[in-house]
Amino acid sequence: MSTQLVVLNQFNREHLNSLMTDIHNNELDLQLQPGFHSVRWILSHIAIAADYGLKQFSLPFVCPLSWHAAYGPGSEAGTADSVKPERDELMDVIEKGYSVLCQAMESASPELLMEPHEVELLRATAIKTKGDLVSHILTTHFAIHLGQLSALRRLLGRHPLF
Repeated sequence: MSTQLVVLNQFNREHLNSLMTDIHNNELDLQLQPGFHSVRWILSHIAIAADYGLKQFSLPFVCPLSWHAAYGPGSEAGTADSVKPERDELMDVIEKGYSVLCQAMESASPELLMEPHEVELLRATAIKTKGDLVSHILTTHFAIHLGQLSALRRLLGRHPLF
């Protein structure tokens, strides 16, 4: 099953690249509707989500901890004034983090994947194991935020990709 998860994450990353091709640096921090995340918030959040997955395999984070505080669960919807990673850096970190995470997922033992995860926010959900959590990060979590980026593109007047 990890092969399919890796393929889906590769698809998500390709779609992210397509969504970002015509998003300009001066648009990264726009909040086009009250309460909407900025593009920079979404990219930063996708990047730090890889770290939550890497933690399941005891691998080092790819993002600075300041990104986690600024763009993690419960953070403000817009861009954090004190933490503004650049677009190219964000895209590079996302690619690196998810590439490492996919490799870890493919080589993980079934026993490790069945261990309970330690993410309090998801304890009361159907996501119970480390394998469940990493699967979510690679696929559904990533895709949720791709949907947000797609909506922002439309609000910016861009044509849909599909």
